Amino acid sequence: MWSLQPKAMELFPGVHRIESVFGGRLLFQYLFAGDRIVLVDTGIGSTPHEAIFFYLEEIGISAKSISMVIITHPDLDHHGGVSAIKDASPNAVLACGRQDAAEIEDKEVLYRKRYNFLAERHGLGFGREAMSLCPGTRKMEVLFKGNERIELAPGRALETWHVPGHSAGHLALYDAKHRAVFTSDAVQGNGYPTVEGGMAFGPTYYVVSSYLSTIAFLEQQPIEHLFGGHWPAMHGPEVGRFLARSRSFVQRADELIVAFLKNHTRGATLREILYAINPRLGDWPQDAAPFLQFAAYGHVSALCQAKRVKASDESPVRYRLA
Repeated sequence: MWSLQPKAMELFPGVHRIESVFGGRLLFQYLFAGDRIVLVDTGIGSTPHEAIFFYLEEIGISAKSISMVIITHPDLDHHGGVSAIKDASPNAVLACGRQDAAEIEDKEVLYRKRYNFLAERHGLGFGREAMSLCPGTRKMEVLFKGNERIELAPGRALETWHVPGHSAGHLALYDAKHRAVFTSDAVQGNGYPTVEGGMAFGPTYYVVSSYLSTIAFLEQQPIEHLFGGHWPAMHGPEVGRFLARSRSFVQRADELIVAFLKNHTRGATLREILYAINPRLGDWPQDAAPFLQFAAYGHVSALCQAKRVKASDESPVRYRLA
């Protein structure tokens, strides 16, 4: 079972993890304190008032002193609190990956292009209820491409890494001094754990090739510590094992989709595919299967590009082996 850690902790001198629980899952933001104060991710709309500001007060840092907020990717549980942070710290510079800015800045774009883009042709997607978790949006002021250096203090800096797959512009932050990477949701193992030790739902990457490239990139870096957005911290050999599990899940999903289509020569919809492979990929609840739609679509799209699978022109789209 995953152990529930204290609500906040100093991981290294001047490097803090702020913890809350959202939807039965751990939710982490990270704070880097030096001559500059850098906050990575803002949680949902209520997270700043329920967790972030409380922790800043505990360690004697004023919210007004935050100099930069880095949003790792466009998901409501990672950027929903950005407006509250900007209200408390008007001089904080808001930053994200350049490919993700439109979805972070505009909730309609986020809903249409990220959460509901499969509705028209596949009859899949999510309702608008969750959009209330992002009560306000703000303009991003700095757009990172990756490989930028953010100075924290003399001899201390963060590097930005572009790690796509879960989103097009997903960022990770690397602390070379501690050989620690802060990946948010860039790599996801076998899925998202609950605080009780089970699994909430499966991985939610979107583009298979980008996700695999991110895994390979991270495996080549000098990483001793990996801190994600929802996973317990990993150290030493645990890092490599987590990355290997992330790759194995992708390979297993591909195998299951191809095997399913071999037995369905008349083709199958994306909904039929994901509900068939869902129970064989993880032990999360069956009603969590809709979260797998993004990865499933990424897989069938990649198989179509490789000419291993054909997609029909009808709605909902049906997939067949080529």
